[in-house]
Amino acid sequence: MSAQQPEANGVSSRNGKPLATWILMLLALAITLLLPDWNGTGALLPAWFMVVPVILGLVGAWLAHRAGRLGWAIASGVLGLVLVPGLLQTITLVSGP
Repeated sequence: MSAQQPEANGVSSRNGKPLATWILMLLALAITLLLPDWNGTGALLPAWFMVVPVILGLVGAWLAHRAGRLGWAIASGVLGLVLVPGLLQTITLVSGP
């Protein structure tokens, strides 16, 4: 029997989950949650900050694809592309136009 070897590109997996992809997905979620002005101070983040979750999701998808995890690649890519529009829709539905 052979022991499971880590992926060649530095993406280790735990329970079948690519660790780097998981970290990038969590970072994308955390950055998305920083976008709204929760305290009402009026100090907003720069507009380019809304692109960061998309980039993180796509990089996580690329890493998962390189590790041979197509499902995780799709999940990371979709999450990165859906987070900011989903946040905008939620804020519109909750607070009104």
